Amino acid sequence: MEKSDITHVEIANDASLSGHPGDGQVKLMRDGEVVLIPTPTSDPRDPLTRSVWSKWVFLVIVSAWSCTAVVLASGMGSIFTSILASYPGQEARANDLMTYPTLFMGIGNLIAMPFAFTCGRRPVFLVSMVLLVVAGIWCQCSTSLGSHIAGRNIMSLAAGQSEALSPMVIQEIFFLHERGRKVGWFIFIQNIAAGVFFVVSTYMVSSWGWRWWYGFFNIMNAVIGIFAFLFLFESKFDRTEEAMRGEPVLNSKIAEHQAVVEEVEEPTPRSWKNDLKPFSTKPTLREIPTFYKQLLQGFCIPTILWLLLLNGAHLGVYIFQAATFAGILTAPPFGFSFESLGYVQAGQLVDCLVFLPLLAYGSDLVIKHLTARNDGLYKPEYRLPVIIIPVIVGVICSVFYGQAAAHPERYSPAAIIIGYNASYFAFLGANIVGITYAVDSFPLRAAPFLVVICAGRGFISFGLSYATLPAIKTVGYDWTMVIEVIICGVLALMAIPVYVFGPRLRVWAGAWSGGSEATK
Repeated sequence: MEKSDITHVEIANDASLSGHPGDGQVKLMRDGEVVLIPTPTSDPRDPLTRSVWSKWVFLVIVSAWSCTAVVLASGMGSIFTSILASYPGQEARANDLMTYPTLFMGIGNLIAMPFAFTCGRRPVFLVSMVLLVVAGIWCQCSTSLGSHIAGRNIMSLAAGQSEALSPMVIQEIFFLHERGRKVGWFIFIQNIAAGVFFVVSTYMVSSWGWRWWYGFFNIMNAVIGIFAFLFLFESKFDRTEEAMRGEPVLNSKIAEHQAVVEEVEEPTPRSWKNDLKPFSTKPTLREIPTFYKQLLQGFCIPTILWLLLLNGAHLGVYIFQAATFAGILTAPPFGFSFESLGYVQAGQLVDCLVFLPLLAYGSDLVIKHLTARNDGLYKPEYRLPVIIIPVIVGVICSVFYGQAAAHPERYSPAAIIIGYNASYFAFLGANIVGITYAVDSFPLRAAPFLVVICAGRGFISFGLSYATLPAIKTVGYDWTMVIEVIICGVLALMAIPVYVFGPRLRVWAGAWSGGSEATK
């Protein structure tokens, strides 16, 4: 069995080096070496001690699932004009095919994540894959607009878990110092693949019709589901508060710690038969009320509420542009062909090529530098500076998008294309900051607080995107976009007081919410 990537790194063994319980402030570096957080154990079920290759297979499967979920739920923009042609006289209602999925993705998080929290991640993932395929077949075979909308809503319930469950399981199988770049690889793989599908979607629909667009992804999801059943291990693992701070689990002496590390490097062989079990942990359904209690507490914590609003605002701008760019570019004076719309969304490939080194690896480099300057003490606020560039780019380009949409005769189509893809880049920035900052700030509340962000932003973006057509008719594309980017800009500027007062808020929130028990 291949060794896990935990060699040559030292485990902290002095409890005095860590921060307050559950507040995310921990000793990440000691004597120039990175501390493993959470502390790995000798338990063969510990996902942190899995081999490198199995972790990468896990990450690729989760990324592939998220890719198809994103494309099916929110990637219809480039083929929407073709679908509209199937429902003459029902154009206004047909917009529900674009707007309702974000709402139901949020609802899906609220329903499924408590079961992932109490019954394990693997069974929820497998059920979601089955439901995604069944709902996709429903959409493919729908005989009316109402049936099509209903099928997409059910499909979005299954797709929604990819938003909160995926980053949660990734942070469970990787250490704190790896999370930024590993979440970055997850988003990179997800969106590179999605960008390719956006390009080919118009050709698929032109050749096969939009029903077989669903058919293609139904087949792909079935294949992903098979690989998931075979290789997706259970990442739910109970850890103590001390382990989440990087403190020793078994002993407190350095010599004893070294023995633990050596034992973890050569773990007891795992049984593939046990990995195939749908339930690898004993369900604790009685804890579902606790999950919802913690979720409600998340709405009352200023930093989590801010992350929710920031993500929701940027997602709303992106959904707004995703729902309108095709109609703008195919109309005079631009006159784009239907097939060329896929290449517009191919700009997201460029987003990912910039995103991975800048926001993923850049995030880990920033926290390593700031942590070293802070005598090795890591603060989750060190994740915040990476949001500066994507927000500035997104706000400026979105303003040009609104102007070009309102006055196309004055602008090049590049204003629409660049503005649309820049808004997606800004959302990626808000997304990775929201995920990593929430998980690092409240490691004992990662699951419910991720649901607050992912489900809540779905509701916010649904409200913003559902108001798209009325807003355009009332104030036009230009002022609608100005209003939305002002909201995004103000929320982004709030990162400054969060950076300053975040540590105090985390200590207060940890004490108030009682975040000192073992994580699930």
